[in-house]
Amino acid sequence: MKLITKTLLLTMFVCSAGFISGQTVNQGAWMVGGTAGFSSEKIEGDDASSTTVNITPNLAYYLIDDLAVGVRLNWLSQSYDGESDSNFGFGPYVRYYITDPIFVQAGYDIEAAALDLNSLFNAEGSSTLHFMVGYSWFLNNSVAIEPAVYYDIYNGDEDNFDSDLSRFGLNIGIQAFIGRTGE
Repeated sequence: MKLITKTLLLTMFVCSAGFISGQTVNQGAWMVGGTAGFSSEKIEGDDASSTTVNITPNLAYYLIDDLAVGVRLNWLSQSYDGESDSNFGFGPYVRYYITDPIFVQAGYDIEAAALDLNSLFNAEGSSTLHFMVGYSWFLNNSVAIEPAVYYDIYNGDEDNFDSDLSRFGLNIGIQAFIGRTGE
């Protein structure tokens, strides 16, 4: 019970901090950049693990202060049990600054085996539900370095990999903010 109470209090504090602090990114600004990351995951029901390296460029527009919608491309290389595979994907995402400079991000990627873009448009592809919490360290008004922790839930029917797995990892990104006003 104490853990639940502490978790609720911490959640209320973090959410209310977003209303207390000033805006991080103003309405009408553009964000362009990307992330690079590394993860290791355990596949459910299997004793093996997998290693993944990903590079993800992105583009987003701030509809209102601190809330952006965008699109991201995703290239990842994954090795599992002595075999490796590369995938390409794309999808929409939403980012919100809950407090200056901490953000949460969620998205949905549609993925296909590399060099097989036809599978993007039929049932052969796979998908990933993406969640991230990060910190924007603004070097100046227009550029930020962003360390983040992410959690991905992958669903697919690839021959080389199990159909359901999750990834937990760290990303480091750099973003340029075009049209961001001074703080």
